[in-house]
Amino acid sequence: MNIFAFVGAGIIMCVLVVTVKQFKPELAIPLGIACGVIMTAYLVSIALPLFSEINQIASDSGINSEFISIAVKAIGICIAVQIASDVCRDSGESALANKLELGGKIALLIVSLPLFKEMLSLAVEIIGD
Repeated sequence: MNIFAFVGAGIIMCVLVVTVKQFKPELAIPLGIACGVIMTAYLVSIALPLFSEINQIASDSGINSEFISIAVKAIGICIAVQIASDVCRDSGESALANKLELGGKIALLIVSLPLFKEMLSLAVEIIGD
């Protein structure tokens, strides 16, 4: 990944959105969202091989694949919620952004429940011995 090209494209998109906002304010928000979607799609396409590498490392190390799956889901939730809340904040809806973030935190708790159960059973097992 060429980070400098990615950053340069982000700056160009930002300048484009700011320029459009001056002349056609009603088009600035959809353009900003479209730019965000393009950048996110590019990042996802670059990150896809990373997931197979993570799976390979996990299988080589003997770590339970369910734990890796939970970690990947948690990262996905964090990224999706951050993008959505940023879009809301850019649109001037900070209260909605806060609710999205709260929903993301609850989703993280739900996804991580198997980890909590495993930690509690390990603690009981250690204390019981």
